[in-house]
Amino acid sequence: MPLSVQFAQDLWVRSAFAAAGHSFLVYDYFLTFNDEISYIWNSPWTVVKVLFLVNRYGNLVGQTYIRLEEAGLFAYHSKSFCLSFALLTSYFMILSSASIHILVLVRAWAIWGTRKRVTQILIMGYIGYVLMLIGGTTYGIHNKQVHFKYLNLVNICLGGMPKYVWLSDVASFVLDTLVFGLTMRSLWKYSREFHYLYPSGLLHILVRDAMMFFVVSIFSDALTIVSWTAYAQDPRYFLAKAFSIPLLSVAGQRLVLNLKRLKTRTYTTRDLSREIDRQLEGFAEPDCSIALDDMGESGQEASESGNSNHS
Repeated sequence: MPLSVQFAQDLWVRSAFAAAGHSFLVYDYFLTFNDEISYIWNSPWTVVKVLFLVNRYGNLVGQTYIRLEEAGLFAYHSKSFCLSFALLTSYFMILSSASIHILVLVRAWAIWGTRKRVTQILIMGYIGYVLMLIGGTTYGIHNKQVHFKYLNLVNICLGGMPKYVWLSDVASFVLDTLVFGLTMRSLWKYSREFHYLYPSGLLHILVRDAMMFFVVSIFSDALTIVSWTAYAQDPRYFLAKAFSIPLLSVAGQRLVLNLKRLKTRTYTTRDLSREIDRQLEGFAEPDCSIALDDMGESGQEASESGNSNHS
């Protein structure tokens, strides 16, 4: 049976967005490669560094794999390959989104002042949600008859989405909103009560990046929900995997790199990494007071030391 005109147009939209998402990811990688060398590879190994590198290179490999499949290079009219592809890309989407959200949670935790109970609840709850998604995805693909449309004609895995699967993305929306609200509340408090400790440039960049990541996250969540509802049974359902995930990953990676880049004005790369290490140790210690106070004082000392050296 030949392709309908509408289906061919939908397939073109899918391919165009997949190419755009992959191109954007690769372009930003080369654009920020020098920053990665300076601020990530030259810093000590921390949780933030590991999460950043896993997300960055995992996305490059995963999106390249998706792009090659979308070019018709892998399927070879094989339904078994398409079943494996659907399962692997679903895992990839879940883990990619989870790694960037946990990375942002760790950075946000530094801003909140190492309130470990709130952060532990959020991280453990999100990990539980991710495990449920992985289990549900595995069960759904292995125990349901998945039909791949026009596989012999287009050599691309064109499946569909179950009716209510979009509800799984609501938790991501709630987490993004909660993290953004807590972060902005803390930054507002610092700007009013501790403004003499923190450079205005630091607060400006923290607010800007928090807002940008929140906007991109909400856009990604909205695009995922729309593609899984309005386009559940046509090729455009794939926009969530091929376009939303690259946008979200780049936004999260930029958030980390922008904060690391502040070393030229406030802290050294090693100071920031040590600060993250110190905060991570807070999980094993009793609740402590706002950690950014220490950052501000150490930043002032580093700044004064740098000025004396220059003079």
